[in-house]
Amino acid sequence: MAYHIGVDVGSVSVNCVVLDESENLVHEAPYRRHFGLVLEETARVLDEVFAQFPQEKVRSISFTGNQGQAISELLDAPFEVETIAQVLGVTKIVPNVRSIISIGGQDAALFELDYDHGQWRLSAFNVNGPCASGTGSFIDQQAERLTFAMYGENFDMDQEKLQKVLEDFIELGATSTYPAPVACRCTVFTKSDMIHLQNKGESLPNIIAGLHHGTAANYMSTIVANRELAEPVVFVGGMASNRLQVEAFRKYYPNLTVPQHHASLGALGTALQSLRNDLRNSVDTAALRSPAASKVDAIGRAEPLSLQLTNFDPDNTLAPLPDTGEVIDAYLGVDIGSTSTKYALIDDQGRIIHKRYVPTQGKPIEVAQNLLRHLKDEVGSKVRIKAVATTGSGRNVVGDFVSADLIIDEITAHARGAVAVDPKIDTIFEIGGQDSKYISISRTHPTDFMMNKVCAAGTGSFLHELANKMKINIFGEFQEVALASQKPVNLAERCTVFMESDLTAYAQKGAERDDLIAGLCYAIVRNYLHRVVENRHIGQRIMFLGGPSLNKGIVAAFEKVLGKPILVPKHREVMGAFGAALAVREQARAGKMEEKPRNLEDLAGLEVAFKEKVCQVDRDCHNECKLKIYNFGGRKSVWGGDCGRYETTQHSERKEIDYFQLRWKLFHEAVTSTGAQLGNGIPERDSRPLIGVPLSLHSMDWGVFWAHLLSGLGFSVYFSPPTTQAMAMAGVESMTAETCFPVKVFHGHVDHLLKNTDYLFLPNVINMATADPKEKGQLCPLVESSQYLVRSAMRIEDHRIIKPTFFLKDGPEMQVDAVYHSLPVNLRPSKKAIATALQQAWERQYAFREDLRSRGREILSEVAEDETVWIITGRPYNLYDERLNLQMGRQMAKLGIKALPLDFLDVDEESLEDFPRMYWGLGARILRATKKIARMPNWYGLHLTNFSCGPDSFIEHFYSHVLNDKPFLILELDEHSAVAGMLTRIEAFQNVVKNVQSASSQN
Repeated sequence: MAYHIGVDVGSVSVNCVVLDESENLVHEAPYRRHFGLVLEETARVLDEVFAQFPQEKVRSISFTGNQGQAISELLDAPFEVETIAQVLGVTKIVPNVRSIISIGGQDAALFELDYDHGQWRLSAFNVNGPCASGTGSFIDQQAERLTFAMYGENFDMDQEKLQKVLEDFIELGATSTYPAPVACRCTVFTKSDMIHLQNKGESLPNIIAGLHHGTAANYMSTIVANRELAEPVVFVGGMASNRLQVEAFRKYYPNLTVPQHHASLGALGTALQSLRNDLRNSVDTAALRSPAASKVDAIGRAEPLSLQLTNFDPDNTLAPLPDTGEVIDAYLGVDIGSTSTKYALIDDQGRIIHKRYVPTQGKPIEVAQNLLRHLKDEVGSKVRIKAVATTGSGRNVVGDFVSADLIIDEITAHARGAVAVDPKIDTIFEIGGQDSKYISISRTHPTDFMMNKVCAAGTGSFLHELANKMKINIFGEFQEVALASQKPVNLAERCTVFMESDLTAYAQKGAERDDLIAGLCYAIVRNYLHRVVENRHIGQRIMFLGGPSLNKGIVAAFEKVLGKPILVPKHREVMGAFGAALAVREQARAGKMEEKPRNLEDLAGLEVAFKEKVCQVDRDCHNECKLKIYNFGGRKSVWGGDCGRYETTQHSERKEIDYFQLRWKLFHEAVTSTGAQLGNGIPERDSRPLIGVPLSLHSMDWGVFWAHLLSGLGFSVYFSPPTTQAMAMAGVESMTAETCFPVKVFHGHVDHLLKNTDYLFLPNVINMATADPKEKGQLCPLVESSQYLVRSAMRIEDHRIIKPTFFLKDGPEMQVDAVYHSLPVNLRPSKKAIATALQQAWERQYAFREDLRSRGREILSEVAEDETVWIITGRPYNLYDERLNLQMGRQMAKLGIKALPLDFLDVDEESLEDFPRMYWGLGARILRATKKIARMPNWYGLHLTNFSCGPDSFIEHFYSHVLNDKPFLILELDEHSAVAGMLTRIEAFQNVVKNVQSASSQN
């Protein structure tokens, strides 16, 4: 009997099958992850197969997969591209298949087949882009992150352990009561969502289920788009082994099946191809282990890592608290981070007397209880806790649990701790599990800061996940490997998934593991400096904090890149907790808080229960957020929701007016004064044709004009309701191309209107009125073409769309023909009537704009000389949509911040002579406001943008350039609905502004 072997060497695993001459599959090798050791694991798999099937009986050995081609060339063996190999394999097992959903380690694909006389042909296919979110490798990362200790000393990743982790992960998800909302377009957003859900107390089973449902929704929106898949539909690849993922896809395709050998069908396909083409070859697996196999292409190299300027004390231990028989006063700081939770206990002199660092594991309340239990057991009889402070992303929920005296943002906490260690520092680098921070210090106070916006490349969790893939213990072994390298590889600064691919590719070219790990240290440092610090000032005394600062390799990379010594103090991994403890001690000693009776034993043993309930507090809100109602030993505590209503437990005593809400009230009045309906879930109808206007994109700026124009032409006008989570998800799932979040939300609004109105008003708005006639005033191309995008995605019949093309810069009189020709013939009034309606609508739009500016002048005239004002700039569809801005106005009003949106400012007189080619209309408006912020001493800028905004990628640099040394904050939001990250940045910026104002008043 002769045999044919097929080997699929993918980004994550090696799969292998053996066929006989009759095309029967006689052997399937167990699924094996290669952890980047591609050559070694492939050789091992082949050796095991040859032990059962002697080489003299093997006719052919062929390869496929994204790592297979290099191996086939090395062994002079046949290779088949993985798309063809997969389809060949699937059609062999499921002969009549029409649609194939394929998800592997880093690739996702869709194949649609037709048949001609029994022979299949590929009628359509689609694959994921360069982002690997929602693939098997990503699910592996999430399972590991939720399961393992971040810096555990006894960690050793292997096949069995990872497989057990995944099995437990899936089993836990199977017990969920509902899938929590998790955005899965990008690995970082997914992790952010999951972390903030955990820190709000969402159960792990529900988060795990939400992850899989989000992955399916992401696949549907980015890969399937608006295609209708013919049955039978099959699901193949490594992810098809995951029953939660199978169940999530069955929501869309109830009859979906998972065929036999689903993980090895690529291997089956390449073996079939060789068998049917009567190919013959043999291989020598020794070639995979030879030095020739490790020959490297020209790879850029960096200097070896070493510490020459930095004093790095490997001893980070704390001496035990002596038992003197006396009970001493102590203050406790607890830092509940995304991946780790830590505490620092200090005495009355501000010295750390006890500390602890443990993984959060997605259970902030349970972990906090365990920490308190540990604290009680270790030093409970020796200390009297006078006050408690919490910080970190879980600061509010844990602060409520422990009845904290102070809840403080982590930037302020880290700065407070760092300057207590060294009052002369001027720069802090802090890299945590999920966030990276840069803090500039002046006179012991933070005066500027920056956090990573949406990319977690270079953070602690990124480092840990890549180390796991390469079977390296992050604690101890990682730094030894990095420092042993003599020729570190120059890796590009990349996203988590791309970096993983780069490491695999370089390993395949023969780069040594030591050189890759050292290169990773350099890449993390460069990523941090370029994406977080950017062009901000780096001083002479730099302190490096956070878990990765315990890693000598990364400290050495900072020293090499900057050419400066790096301060790495003892106990730096608990510096946030230390700073929080110092801050609460300071307040307690100043008499700013009453001492609360605390019993560690009671808190540690407190019975914690919770129930889930849909929020019904606001009748006008349609988000249906699921709340966690905790019972802390008889005390009720409510957490959850997108709006942040339950997020902030300690607000400013002085509440401010929510000027975003004022803008919405004035907009609502101006729109509904025409009789248009705005805010209703279901429209009321009369005898007139009902025209739907999406409350999104240009309508957030020009909605008053649209309402008065359409009403003036005799139509009944209905605006879609404010964006809800369901509406946003409907938009995401309808997409046929990858766009920014506001465009996806626009699709959701149109989806709502399609079901409720006769016609859709979807104008093509090309430009806008400008302050200077020489400016072009262009809108973003995606906004300009939004009608074409949504019509294609939702297959809207042309007769239902009213789509005039507006050049608003030319004024109302030039829009007459566009409106006339866009209206259905039977509803078309005279051009004179249209001209009149246009003129009146234009006047009402400008009256609304002037009303806003008049209110702004009035508000600013009442601002005290020493009072600060935050000017919030951004695009109207980000600024005034409470789903997109995460109810920012409400949050800042609660914190006592006077925050004035851009529309309240009259900035038309500001010169843009230094930006003579400003192409974008909204960009010009933003920069005019920025120039005014720069000039006014008590004004501070906050710019709200969305991820993947092309125009803003330029505007942000100009914004920074104009403000120069003045602190500012840029918030980049997207479809992740986490309020906590935004609140952290706002609270930290509030402290920076206070420090800058205080320093100014002293000068």
